[in-house]
Formats: sequence, C-alpha cells, structure tokens
Amino acid sequence: MKKIKKVLVILMVVSLTASLLAGCGSKPATPPVDDGKTYSMRLATVVSAPHPWIDMADYFAAEVSKKTDGKITVTVYPSGTLGDDQTTIDEMRIGTLDFVVGGAQNAASFIPEYQVFGLSYLFENTDHFEKAIANNSPVFKRYAQLHDEKKLDLVLLSLTGGGVRNASSNLRPIVTPADLSGVKMRLPGSPIEGKIWSAFGALPTSLPWNEIYSAIQTGVVNAFESTISGYYGSKLYEVSPYLSKTEHLYMLSHFTMSQKTYNDLPENYRAIIREVAEEAGILGTQKGWEAGDVLLDEMISKYGLKVNEVNKASFIEKVLPLHDELAKDMNAADILKMIREVR
Repeated sequence: MKKIKKVLVILMVVSLTASLLAGCGSKPATPPVDDGKTYSMRLATVVSAPHPWIDMADYFAAEVSKKTDGKITVTVYPSGTLGDDQTTIDEMRIGTLDFVVGGAQNAASFIPEYQVFGLSYLFENTDHFEKAIANNSPVFKRYAQLHDEKKLDLVLLSLTGGGVRNASSNLRPIVTPADLSGVKMRLPGSPIEGKIWSAFGALPTSLPWNEIYSAIQTGVVNAFESTISGYYGSKLYEVSPYLSKTEHLYMLSHFTMSQKTYNDLPENYRAIIREVAEEAGILGTQKGWEAGDVLLDEMISKYGLKVNEVNKASFIEKVLPLHDELAKDMNAADILKMIREVR
C-alpha cells in the first residue's frame, strides 16, 4: 500500500510539473474562447500614401473589421508616426504594438536571413518573385519557422512586394557602377546590401527611411535606392531629381504581428487575421507593380524628374558572382537554393 501511495505521489508531481512547463511557452496550448470581446489594435508603417503598404494596411483593417462584425478594429499609423522599423518591431515583441508592415531589409537585425532578398538581380521576373514569396511556398514556410526558432515573439503573417527598387541621386544620372564611385549612399541596415553597393563603388551609410529627405538636403548622403512608390510618397523628387532605372531589386516586405496579441485572440479571429493578411500581401505586391509607371509619369510631367536607363549588364556582372558567398555568410544558402528552384 505504501508503495502504491508513493507511486501516486510521484505521478501527481510529474503531472503538475508537465502542466506548469506547458504554460511557460510563448504560444498557449489552447486558444482562448470567443467570449464576444472587442479588440482595438494598431498597425504601424514608416511610409506615406500613396504606397502599396498603405493600400494593404487599409484593406486589412477594413476586411478584418467586416469579417469579425466590428469586434476587431485596426487603426493604421503611417509615416513613421509610431517610430522607425527597429522601434516598432521591438514594441511588437513586448506586445505594445500589434502589427507592422515594413521592409524586410530593415528587419534583418532580427532575422538576418532576410538579407538574401537584398541580393541584387536575384529574380528572373515578377512571376518568379510572386511564386517565391507565396504563403504556401517553401520560402515563406522557412521564414515563419525562423521566427519561431529565434523566439522573437512575432508571428509572420505574409511576405509581400512593394515594387521594384531603383537608384536615385542629387548629383547626376547613374548609368554604370563607375557613376557611384565615392558617392555617399543611404541604405537600410542590411550588411549584405552594404557589401553589394560597396562592390558597385558607393560609400554606404545606414539611415532610417524617414531621414533620407533631410540627409540629401544636408549632404549627409547624395544617393539612395527605393521603390517608385516610396520615392513619390516621401516627395524625394524635391531633393533628388535623378532617378536611374537600375531595377536591381524586387522589394520584399513583411507583414508581422505581435505574438502576445495573437495569443490573446480566439482561434476564429486568428484564422480571419491570417486569411486577410495573406490577401493583403497579394494586394500589396500587385499595387507595387501597378504604381510604378503611373507615378513615374506623373513625376516627370509635374515635377521635372529626370529618368534614365542604365547599363544593367555592368551591374549584374559585378553582383552575380557574389550571390553564393553572401548567402552563405548570412546562413541563408538553403533559402537561396529554394528561390532558384521556384518554377
């Protein structure tokens, strides 16, 4: 009898310990029950309208409200009003901010593997890019896995586009890498992009997006690269009148959610958020393609923007041999392989 009691006590202790350990993870074992509560959430982005990120954020807010019968309200905060990328991602991690739509390169300090999308001339065409980043793709699944592995307390909802990036300058048109020799160039905080533009001859300077305008004005930098939507929305044509169509990068953006916010939601609301975020990601990519030519034509006719073609072959010649080495350096050789295998 004493032995039986002892065994029962041991089993109770083991069961209690297992229960306590189950409650220590960042994700609850079971989602909370839908009790009819309402939720007020905030979504931050650093860009100003018109911009594909704003389009997708507005769509997300409207659709989530509609599909939850107004139980979830999402307010969009554009133009960096809640802080730069680093600040807003940090706030998501502690649960004081709910969503961020931003550039993947600016999130590279949290997910270094995002830098693989900073490899210039990585994609063959828009179809290649769209297939690579789809929510059912091996690439997306790998990045979602990395969020969990790194214990960031962040949930990746979708990867999206934002348009094609070009180089701009207040000095002169850029036609070949020789035109960048010794030019101070603003880049996001991705070390890989720094290495690439150094190979082109530029002098990289890392600055937040919303500091580019004043940095060009004051001579801190003389060049930068951006999508046409970003260039237009931030009125950078006022300080940098030369846009050179390097078309070196398909802009990768991330739509990410606070794990704490996610954990607090009932399962039916989680499913709605994931579904609508995927739709918003597809919309953002499409809006990025559509905006380019329209906005470019407007800036040429209204603001005298000077646009020129470039010798792409001279840029590609310098960067393609670096792809494998740089992907290995960022521990993303597997992701580069996945991207190359997309069909």
